[in-house]
Amino acid sequence: MIIEARNLSKKVIFNDQEIVILDDINLKVSAASSLAVIGPSGSGKSTLLGILAGLDSPSSGEIYINQKPLHNLSEEARSKIRKDSVAFVFQNFELLAGLNALENVMLPLELKDKKNARDIAETYLKKVGMQNRLMHYPQQLSGGEQQRVAIARAFACEADVLFCDEPTGNLDSSNSELIANLIFDSFLESSSALIIVTHDISLANRCDQQIEIIDGKVL
Repeated sequence: MIIEARNLSKKVIFNDQEIVILDDINLKVSAASSLAVIGPSGSGKSTLLGILAGLDSPSSGEIYINQKPLHNLSEEARSKIRKDSVAFVFQNFELLAGLNALENVMLPLELKDKKNARDIAETYLKKVGMQNRLMHYPQQLSGGEQQRVAIARAFACEADVLFCDEPTGNLDSSNSELIANLIFDSFLESSSALIIVTHDISLANRCDQQIEIIDGKVL
């Protein structure tokens, strides 16, 4: 099992009142399998993704990536797992404006001390059809092109778990379908676990399993 959550809950205090954001979430995702997390805005989907990825801590419960207990680790230790085992595709792309497409894909590889970072980056950019836009900066690319670069960056890392947070949310219908195809084509060539938070039912239906969260609970 690549990633597992057991009795995961998240609570915050606001105006002296306890607010339950996630309540007793359980899930498992194995290598080369995919999970879609669906539900209305404000239901806790993105909070769950952040906790699963080690970006946030649960109030209670357990979470494991490759059997390592994220819930018991320091921020420094969680950061190392994120670097070594996790990759992201975000709704708003999150490309660095000062780096061109090639450099954006190379950066996480260089942080992992990959000696052939440029070759790997060029290979994955070619896979997503961006081989002629390597030297273009994010502001010179369309939204769909920026998301292609983000997908290349994520899969180039060969992470154990790929998290996608509304990857088609800022795209029109034609680009949404293109990006969905690229995500799943790349996923099928990998051994990663894939977790997608989405409002896009057609995208969710392509996953091996789905969970729906309403008011912080899995239905």
